[in-house]
Amino acid sequence: MNTYEVSLELNQLISYIKDAETGHRGYVITNDSIYLEPFIDARENINKSFQSLSSRIDLDTVKQKQLSRIYDLVDKRFYYFKNNFSSKTEFNNDFRNGRIVMDALRKEVNKMLRNENKLLSSKDRLYRYNNSNTPLIIFSTFLISILTLGYGYMRVIKNYKDLMNQNIRLKIFDESSKQAEILGKYGSWVYSIENKTFDYSDNKFRLMGCEPQSFLPNSDNLLDNIHPDDREIIINAFKDIEIAETFPLLRYRIIKKDTLEIRHFKTAAKFFTDRLGNKNMIGTTQDITEDFNKTQLIKLRNKELEQNNKELTEFNHVASHDLQEPLRKIQTFISRIEDKEKENLAETTKAYFEKIQEASNRMRILIDDLLQYSRTNRSEKKFELTDLNTIANNAISELSESIKEKNAQITFKKLHEVNGIPFQLEQLFINIISNSLKYSKPEIPAVIAITSTKTKAYEKPKLKDNSKREYIKITFKDNGLGFEQKYAKKIFLLFNRLYGKNEFPGTGVGLAICKKIVENHKGYIFAKGKPNEGAIFEIYLPV
Repeated sequence: MNTYEVSLELNQLISYIKDAETGHRGYVITNDSIYLEPFIDARENINKSFQSLSSRIDLDTVKQKQLSRIYDLVDKRFYYFKNNFSSKTEFNNDFRNGRIVMDALRKEVNKMLRNENKLLSSKDRLYRYNNSNTPLIIFSTFLISILTLGYGYMRVIKNYKDLMNQNIRLKIFDESSKQAEILGKYGSWVYSIENKTFDYSDNKFRLMGCEPQSFLPNSDNLLDNIHPDDREIIINAFKDIEIAETFPLLRYRIIKKDTLEIRHFKTAAKFFTDRLGNKNMIGTTQDITEDFNKTQLIKLRNKELEQNNKELTEFNHVASHDLQEPLRKIQTFISRIEDKEKENLAETTKAYFEKIQEASNRMRILIDDLLQYSRTNRSEKKFELTDLNTIANNAISELSESIKEKNAQITFKKLHEVNGIPFQLEQLFINIISNSLKYSKPEIPAVIAITSTKTKAYEKPKLKDNSKREYIKITFKDNGLGFEQKYAKKIFLLFNRLYGKNEFPGTGVGLAICKKIVENHKGYIFAKGKPNEGAIFEIYLPV
C-alpha cells in the first residue's frame, strides 16, 4: 500500500507541475491574472506532495536522495517561471531552459516511478502467492494445532493415569508402612529444628498409649511420657542437636498414658536438609520391651550357667581326687586279698570277688574317660600348624601294645598339615584307632588305613556348605566288625554302646570325645559301616 501511494503521489506531483506550467503560459500569452490561480495553487500542492512523499520514504535513503534531486529540479523549473521578459531572446532562453529542466524532471520522476512499479509488481506477486497459499497455510496450521492438541491430550491422559497409578502405589506403600510399624512395634517421626515441632506417625502415638494424632507434639510436651529417671537422657540428646547437630542412639523408658505400664524404647535419628534449606531430623522409635526382658533373662541364664560350670568344675575336682582316692583303696585291698587270701576263699566267694574286681576296673576306666571328656571341653584352644604325620606316629606309639596284641597293621601315606590343637588331634587319632582295634574281628589281623585329601565345601553336599571354603578330609578305614548304618549318628553320643559291656570293654565315651574335638576345630565327623565289612570314619577340618 505504501508503494502504491508513493506512485500515486509522484504522478500527482507531475500533474501539479503541468498545471503550474499551463497557468504560467496562459498568463504570459494573455496577461490575464486569472491564469495565475492554477500556478499559485500548484506551488502549494507541490509542497504538500513533497511532504507526503518524504514521510512515506523516510526510512529509504536511496529514495530520499532521488526525492531530493526531484525537489531541486522542481525548484529550478519554477525559477524559469517569469512574468516579464526584457527581450525575445530572454524569453526564448527561459522557455528552452524550462523545457530542458521539465524533461529532466519527467525523466527523474519516471525513473522513480519505474522503481516503484517494479517494487509494486514484486510485492503484488508475493501478495498473490501468499493469498493463494493462505488456505493451505491455515489448513496446515489448523491440522498441526489439532495434532498438537491431540498429542497433548494423550500425554495429559497418560500422565493422569501414571499419576493415578503412582498415587495408588503410594497409598499401598503408606498402608504397608503403617502395617510394618504395627508389626515391628516402631513408629516414625520428623522433627523441625527451626519450628521445634514433631510430626508423629499413627503408631508412634499408639506406642505411647495415645490415640493417633490426638495432640500436637512439640518440644514442650516431649517429656510428658518419659520416665522421670530417664528424662535427663532426652534433655541431653536435644541439647546435642542445637550444639553439634548430632543425635545418639537412645535407650530409655516411657510410661504409657492408657495403662501406666513402663515400656523400654530405642530411638535413632539422622539429619537432613530439604530443598528449601530447612533443617530437619527424621527418626524411628521402637518398643524393645520384649527384647530387653529377653536380654535380662539371658543374663540370668548366663549367670546360672556360670554357676553350673563352677559346680561342674568342682565335680571334676571331686571325680579326679575325692572319688579316685576310695577307688584306689578298694583296688589296693582287692590286690592284697588276691595275693594272700584268694586261695582260702570259697568258690562262690571267688566269683563275687572277681565281679568286684571287674567293677572297680570299669569304675577306674569310666572316671578316666569322664576326666578326659571334661578336659576336651575346658582345654585351652591354642591353634597352630600341625603335621598329621607326626600326630599319627605319636598315636601309633601310644597304642603300640594294643596294636601288637591285635597283630594290627596301620598304614598312612603322606598326610596334610592342619591348623589345630596338637594335643586334641593326637587324642582324636588315638580314640579312633583304639575303637577300630577294639572292634576288630577275632582271629583276623586288624588293618587300618589312614589317608587325607584336600577338598572344597561345595563338593561335599553332606557338609551343607555351598561356599568355596577348603577342608582337609581325613579318612580312617578298618576291616573290623562294622555296624548298621542307622547307628551312624548314635555312636557319637556319650555313654552309647552298640555292643554289650561283656562282649567288648569300654564306657561309650571315646567317640563322643572324638566328636567334641572335631567340633572344637569347627569341623565335621561322619561314620559309615556295614556289618562284618568294617567301618569308615571321615573327618573334615577347615584349612
